Amino acid sequence: MPTPTTVEFPVELPVEKRGEHWYARAGDRTLRLSNLAKVFWPDEGYTKADLLTYYFNISPVMLPHLEERPLTLKRMPNGATGGFFYEKNAPSHTPDWMPTYVVPSEEGRPIRYLSVSDAAHVLWVVNLGCIEFHPLHGRGADQDHPSYAFFDLDPFEPATFDEVKHVALLVKVVLDRLGLRSYPKTSGATGMQIMVPLDGRVDYDMVRGFVGAVSDLVHAADRSTTTLEWETRKRAGKVFLDVNMNRAGANIAAAYSLRPEPGATASTPFSWDEIDDVHPSRFTIETMFERVADAGDPFLPVARGPGQSLDAAIETLDARPRKARMIRS
Repeated sequence: MPTPTTVEFPVELPVEKRGEHWYARAGDRTLRLSNLAKVFWPDEGYTKADLLTYYFNISPVMLPHLEERPLTLKRMPNGATGGFFYEKNAPSHTPDWMPTYVVPSEEGRPIRYLSVSDAAHVLWVVNLGCIEFHPLHGRGADQDHPSYAFFDLDPFEPATFDEVKHVALLVKVVLDRLGLRSYPKTSGATGMQIMVPLDGRVDYDMVRGFVGAVSDLVHAADRSTTTLEWETRKRAGKVFLDVNMNRAGANIAAAYSLRPEPGATASTPFSWDEIDDVHPSRFTIETMFERVADAGDPFLPVARGPGQSLDAAIETLDARPRKARMIRS
């Protein structure tokens, strides 16, 4: 029986149906998969088989951004328009060949997070109904020292992506003057993240101090476009610089992660000289592989380094540690 995909991918998912179940081969492992024909994007008709096949194909490019990183699972078993739930602890039926990391939590009980390091691991997570991959900011069990600082640019209507790009370039001006390399990516939805690879020596309080000091300068340069307001209702029409996302336990969609958005868009890295032509709608489950073939992975330095010291920037900015805002559910 043919795989129920609707998109033409570089390589078909190596899967076959035996009785009522589908089985995929990835490396040395055979995985049982479920509900391949289930429609995950109703308007486009993309299926769970499309989702799995996308990740099977993108995994060589995406894995450097996921290796050794604990994952928060956002499970969407009924697709992009269905409900969802978050899961931090690895499910009880997790096989022993799946990587996990035990990380202390503020609640006192350690969390056993899933992680991935090969295509079989990726497929196992996606089969749970995970459209997105949400890695933590640190590597391994040490979640006190993030491997990057980042600027999360989140537009609030009627602010547009053009305004996001304008703010991103303001951030870049400051980072360039501080002598720091930075790497942008679309969020896959309406925003953008700008990543600054670090050497792993500073904790979250100091990273927030650095990001906050830069964000203060950007906001001072353009108060009509940017906002630092904590209350959502006060952000209308502006691009929010979310300093607080630099905290332990927080996560964002990984580079190349699909999003449960119209068109099955993907969070996509790009180089600064491409910014004029970038829009989130350009990068989707159908266009990503041509994109990677043409551009490679502009984000690889975020995953592989070299990391950078913040010492000189912190001194120049006279940045002070900042405590994280408490997020209430």
